[in-house]
Amino acid sequence: MSAEATVSAGNRSFKKIAALQEIGVLVALVGMCTYLALNPNSRDAFRTSQNLLQVARQASYYGIMAVGMVLVISMGDIDLSVGSILTLTNVVAAIALRGGMAAPTAVLIALAAGALCGLINGLLAIGLRIPMIIVTLGTLSVYRGLALMLCNASPISQFSKQGTFFTVVGGDIAGVPASVLVMLAAGIGGWLFMTRSVHGRRIQAIGSNPTATRLAGVQIEKYRVGVMALNGLFAALAGVLALAFLQSADPSTGVGFELWVVASVIIGGTALSGGHGSPPGAILGALIISVIRNGLVLLDAPIYAGTSVTGIMIILAVAVDAFIKRARARAL
Repeated sequence: MSAEATVSAGNRSFKKIAALQEIGVLVALVGMCTYLALNPNSRDAFRTSQNLLQVARQASYYGIMAVGMVLVISMGDIDLSVGSILTLTNVVAAIALRGGMAAPTAVLIALAAGALCGLINGLLAIGLRIPMIIVTLGTLSVYRGLALMLCNASPISQFSKQGTFFTVVGGDIAGVPASVLVMLAAGIGGWLFMTRSVHGRRIQAIGSNPTATRLAGVQIEKYRVGVMALNGLFAALAGVLALAFLQSADPSTGVGFELWVVASVIIGGTALSGGHGSPPGAILGALIISVIRNGLVLLDAPIYAGTSVTGIMIILAVAVDAFIKRARARAL
């Protein structure tokens, strides 16, 4: 039996359950927005177009990264270094611009650096035969330390801010932040890749049953390394978009993003145990987190309450994932 057939046979009933979970995520998002739009303490500020676009823009950065993380978690791995990769590539692009490079060249260098970071993560995990979570826990500090050294722990903004990169990529297109449009495009592309391509089905097969997938002839190690490189590319893309909007590279950019990214993926319905992933669900998860953070500010909650709430949501999402896993086992 092929790897695609293996994952397909095991997922028919599960996909129905997972689809209901994704609908539940959408209902939760709509419910939160409705509550904030009607609450007397938040409705006036929340309902403004400026605030809603800001919520979407904030979600776009870790939403884009979440699409790449869906592939990683679907395969049964996890990457804790994505926030540091964003920081490093953000700084690399700014240094290239400061050195007089054209924006397209600086962007390509940053994207290549992100893919290289992901590639290194994958090669280390495969070569040293240690879990990806341990490798990326280490490279989280390595990449952030490199970023701090490159910028001397100071923001970089000494470069020209003229041109399409800052006015369009860092601005709005038809009234919508460019980063939000990129997030939506990434979500659609990720969904098509996961559901319509052979490679997407193989990635989910690896997470569902790696032994059977290997016996079916799939080179699991190559897929793990390739997916990690792609995940680094997504993190770099978010870093470049952040630079275009902020017009400055700050070494604090991206700190803690790994929490938001992983939370977005899990809340969005991707199975933490691997075998199923939902890029659109991850984007909905990112929007939920952004709405929560925005709502807490509008409701005058303690400034760090958002981190605690996100942690609680991760626990609840993992509990739901465990329930779905048991339901899947009964359905087979």
